[in-house]
Amino acid sequence: MFVSTAGTQFVIDGARFPIVGVNCYFLSFCTEASRAAVLEEARAMGGNVIRTSAFHDDLTRRDGEVCFQYSDNGVITVNDGADGLQRLDACIADAETHGIKLILPLVNHWGDFGGMPRYLEWLGLPPNTVEFYRAPLARSAYRNWIRTLLTRRNTRTGRLYLDEPAVMAWELANEPRCPGDHQLLLDWVGEMSEYIQSLDTNHLVACGDEGFFRRGFTFDDLYDGSHGVDCEAILRLGSVDFGTYHMYPDHWGRPNDFGQRWIADHCAAGRRAVKPVLLEEYGVKDAAARNAVIALWLAAVEDERGAGDLLWMLGGEGADVRGFRDGYTVLRAADVPAVAEHGARLQAGRH
Repeated sequence: MFVSTAGTQFVIDGARFPIVGVNCYFLSFCTEASRAAVLEEARAMGGNVIRTSAFHDDLTRRDGEVCFQYSDNGVITVNDGADGLQRLDACIADAETHGIKLILPLVNHWGDFGGMPRYLEWLGLPPNTVEFYRAPLARSAYRNWIRTLLTRRNTRTGRLYLDEPAVMAWELANEPRCPGDHQLLLDWVGEMSEYIQSLDTNHLVACGDEGFFRRGFTFDDLYDGSHGVDCEAILRLGSVDFGTYHMYPDHWGRPNDFGQRWIADHCAAGRRAVKPVLLEEYGVKDAAARNAVIALWLAAVEDERGAGDLLWMLGGEGADVRGFRDGYTVLRAADVPAVAEHGARLQAGRH
């Protein structure tokens, strides 16, 4: 069954589907054992959705190293092998087995695992991510990647990706920004979301942005449009099914209780647009305070009748993924009991 929307909520087969879950970017390319451990821990948190990367771009292909795309004598080439897209095939199949839906960003704004900077390098374009949105060569290469994935036949399930029930949504990018030209980003989002919708009628489409507002001269970079993102304009696009926002008050130099305001502002934007808005990344670095702060944030999501939330991030202890951690990483459900408690309330209908 596929996820759809009804007003400001997600639904499956007409029944409300409140999202509780995690981010785990390495889930799409790690070993089977590491993936199984993460999926089990996510379920222990009460999770029903994981956001993981549908990109892994390398300059060249190296034996024994995972990549999904690489350059072969100047030609962008797809790696269909066991160290390539067969890893994503397995991720989708394993998620279905565990009863987990996936949100899959198609490219990274940042250089981690290639991202937009790698496309510019492949194509010989200036090293400014604005060129990724503007240059016809980059737009064409990105559209090719969209088509490659959506029409790929999964070697594990036998289905085309566009028919995979474990996929909840495609995201155009992870944290796209376009400083100085919000209209260029908006045009790009419109074109690419329409392209996905023309190929795939089963899955939802979102931008994957951080939820920055563009409300004029507020002298606040989260609200003044300086990052080249207008989350409310993106939300109004007919080909975008839901909005997204990320939340790291400590990284932004703000008190933790700023989170409640950020949540309220985005839920209000969703109500105006009559679309779901998902808190798809949030985290706290202070491990001692983490659970208490997260409990307050998730209570705010419930009070605002938000569509859902995804913790950043769930890590793993397998040898191949042990290095994929940052200051926000948790390793087990017991580290953040507030998430499982929140999920239990939502499933019980007390939201």
